[in-house]
Amino acid sequence: MTLALAGLAPIPPELLLVLVVWLLLWDPVHRLLLRLTTWFFNRGAFRAALALTRVLERLPLAAWMRPILRREELYAHSALGRTEKAVSGARDLAVHAKADACLPCANCAINIFINAGLYLEALDIERGWQGPSNPPEPSAARYWALVRFNLVEAVYNLGSWEAASARLSNLEETARGDAFLWNFFPVQRAWLLAHTGRGEEALSALTQVDWRRLPRLYRSEAHFARAASLLAVHRYEEARREARTGLKHALRVSSTRNGLFLLGRIALAEGHPEEALRFFEAGAMHPYQGQGGDGLLAWGDCLAELGRHDEAREAWRLVLTRDKQSGTASRAASRLGLHGPVSGEGKAEVGT
Repeated sequence: MTLALAGLAPIPPELLLVLVVWLLLWDPVHRLLLRLTTWFFNRGAFRAALALTRVLERLPLAAWMRPILRREELYAHSALGRTEKAVSGARDLAVHAKADACLPCANCAINIFINAGLYLEALDIERGWQGPSNPPEPSAARYWALVRFNLVEAVYNLGSWEAASARLSNLEETARGDAFLWNFFPVQRAWLLAHTGRGEEALSALTQVDWRRLPRLYRSEAHFARAASLLAVHRYEEARREARTGLKHALRVSSTRNGLFLLGRIALAEGHPEEALRFFEAGAMHPYQGQGGDGLLAWGDCLAELGRHDEAREAWRLVLTRDKQSGTASRAASRLGLHGPVSGEGKAEVGT
């Protein structure tokens, strides 16, 4: 390297500075950095993605780039478990989405609300929305399908499993036209089937998944769906292995916490409450504390089975604090002997 550079005049630092500034003012560089931010996020490098958003927000970006940058920033905060910060931004994003009919922004806000256990807020974005124009632009139609697909999760978390299943069925034809949605469609269907006592059907649905084409970010959820399906048919050892595989693939903090709760549910169903307790405690103490009502409820049930009734009541109370809009909150209230509405169940329009 020394020989190669021998005889070359040194480049003045001022010239280098001018070059860097010129590059940072250049639109193609902005596009490249924005794509790099998305690339980092999709591979689970959320802190790197967030660092790039901080660089980009100081640059004179084109107006159309600003909403994309904001979405990437909020997604990264949510994935890292910074729920309050993500939700605060999602509330502003939801207002913008409705005012400007921005479907990508609507989808982002919905994802963040659901991840935070704010299912009613997620469904409120859909209320009054007419969907893409007819005939729709391909990108608008795709995002509208994603919005409706993601809202299935909001509906079943409210405790309306049949309504969620009906919503998903109504999306089947639309999903066939989108490779990503169609490949993930059986995963969502299997989750619904497994939680309504139809484990064999759930396992059959998962045979349609091309596992190689699942995005790295959501691969753990597919494994968890298969674990839940195996749990539903009492194949506990296989369910445990599948849940552990899901944990190995987990990139988002919410996925890690959900995997711990799922392992607890498997151990409890198999008749090993002491082992289950370790998983439930790890899940309950995890930094991510959005959603998770079903895991907290099962934790309380596990404690009650071990005769630790005061601690069980504390666990059930946590459901009312951390996942208060969920259908599970009503079941926790019932165990606590409480009456009156304590969750979002039945408060939202969850029709198809």
